[in-house]
Amino acid sequence: MPRKNPFKKLGSITERAYRSALARVKKFTKQTDEVLSEEPIDFSSPSIPYYENLANRLSFARVVLYMVLVVFLVVTIACNHRLITYENLYYLAKDIGAATLTAQSQADRISYPISSSKADFALYRGGMVAAGCEVVTAASGSGRQTLSVNVAYADPCVRTSEKYCITFGRGEKSFAVYNPFVRVYREITEFPVYDAVVGDNGYFAVVTRSRDYTSEVILYNDNMEKIANYHLNGYVTGLAMDREGSRLGVVSAESVNGLWETKITLIRMGQRISAETATLSGSFGSICGFVDEDRLAVMLSDRLLVFAPDATVKGEVLFGEDTPALCTVSRGRIAVLFRSRADLSENLLRVYDEGCRRVYEVTLDKSHPVQTDGGALEIAFGGDRLYVRTVKSLYRVSGNGEEWTSVPVSHDTLKILPAEDEVYVCTPAYAARVDRRDFN
Repeated sequence: MPRKNPFKKLGSITERAYRSALARVKKFTKQTDEVLSEEPIDFSSPSIPYYENLANRLSFARVVLYMVLVVFLVVTIACNHRLITYENLYYLAKDIGAATLTAQSQADRISYPISSSKADFALYRGGMVAAGCEVVTAASGSGRQTLSVNVAYADPCVRTSEKYCITFGRGEKSFAVYNPFVRVYREITEFPVYDAVVGDNGYFAVVTRSRDYTSEVILYNDNMEKIANYHLNGYVTGLAMDREGSRLGVVSAESVNGLWETKITLIRMGQRISAETATLSGSFGSICGFVDEDRLAVMLSDRLLVFAPDATVKGEVLFGEDTPALCTVSRGRIAVLFRSRADLSENLLRVYDEGCRRVYEVTLDKSHPVQTDGGALEIAFGGDRLYVRTVKSLYRVSGNGEEWTSVPVSHDTLKILPAEDEVYVCTPAYAARVDRRDFN
């Protein structure tokens, strides 16, 4: 016996209710017009027909809105019943509470279990995640710890977006996905995991290898389901996903006839997945990042390139005699620190825009504070401001490169996490929050 369609019956009931409501509204309108045209309003009367009809109309409108709300709730629950669980409601309530605490106050210091020098850190939903060799910890901006999970990583790594964070041990056969409070997915892989990225929409990608290929990039949707596999003959040296999670950039390199050959793959994520590729011979590609929603910046050994989604080159800079040492990519900006071959004690800092046009250039000679502090160890963007870390200090560079301000940092600093107007300075035991007003 065929099943009856409940939505068809619901639609019939809704249509009848709408027709009845329309008839009643027309009736009330007619009565009101008659009152206005035939009888003057006597405000001293205990009962005024005009206002009685108006009150009836508003009362009926309220009933109709309630009915619409009920229909909306029924349809929503029917379409998403698998997602409505006790755990989801519980973590939603906790998430709202954590967001309230974050909005109320920002902690000057966030503590987490002491880890080794191999710990990794990332900003996450107004706070941060610290992935150590033994514990993964998430904390809100107010300093309240929301997640603490025991792990066993020899070389811990963490990647984050607005929705999830992914942790894994580089070269180890597993990875885990977390929300701010609990692990939501874990997978034991057949081969080691080397890198991963995640977007704000919950889509993520994991780099491993397969029996027949040197590298394999596995794509997942926001339900933790595998949606595609990409196989590459070379080693993946760079991986990036745009903020929304709609595009993925993969850089791989292999040796062909004694020369490095770099392959850049741009993948469009979503229900329809597509990929475009470009190949460069004689150059080794490494760091990549999205400088715009649809522009991928790739640093190679001899040049900087910016690609469009169809893998065509939209910007190029040749390095010439300079050797790139550090690179960081942000929205609208690319910074590269060069080691000078002519004078090893001198460095060169160049910042480019999304079209590879030079924004500014700074020569870091022997007299520059960065060089007297031992040289740059790390560079990272916070908005359009560049941060440069040395052993002793953290420098904040103005948008045009002319003004340099600094704060002292601990010698055991492992990583900096810049935001728009502040930066977390991460050590093995805590992360100190430094505001832009602290720089002098």
